[in-house]
Amino acid sequence: MQIKKNMKKCLFMIFCLFISFDVNSRSTNVITFTCEYDPALIQKEQKNLGFFKYDEIDRFEICKTFSCKDLIEVNLDKSNPSIKNSYRLRNSWFNHQGILIDKFLMEENNVIISTFVSQAYFLETYLIDKTSGKTKRTFYRFDGPDFFNNLKKVENNKDRKLPLYNKDGKLSLETLQSFSIKPWQVFHFEGKCQNGTGV
Repeated sequence: MQIKKNMKKCLFMIFCLFISFDVNSRSTNVITFTCEYDPALIQKEQKNLGFFKYDEIDRFEICKTFSCKDLIEVNLDKSNPSIKNSYRLRNSWFNHQGILIDKFLMEENNVIISTFVSQAYFLETYLIDKTSGKTKRTFYRFDGPDFFNNLKKVENNKDRKLPLYNKDGKLSLETLQSFSIKPWQVFHFEGKCQNGTGV
């Protein structure tokens, strides 16, 4: 009889934990968008070369690599509870735990998202019109060989007045631009993002 009671208590606790975990995991989502980008509007630019001509861009390969149809989510980052209002972006590219967001603004008309530089030295920004859904997405690649040399020069510059990394060791687009460190390649996408939750 006692064993049955203990079993019931144990099952009840597991059930409560499951419900609690489910609620907590869902509550981390701030916004969700379903996005689709027009392949014909993709633009590609490369350092020292500028913008590519229309017929020089392999749009099929770019869509295959970076996804022209995507689900993007902004979630609260619970991995570091000491940091307030810390967010992560999840999409087809950063699809595991997501990537930490540097800038996340929900203005009256727009949603602005900018990630920190990832471990692979990629970075993304979004400008989403909340009314029309019109979206500009920019994907930066900083993984070129000269990037690491330029980064080292800035790191070793003792006269540097601004920090290169934030307190968590992250690089932002704004900081890199302030030191005139440019990406190797930039991909510009235009399309529409349909409003999801939290908008």
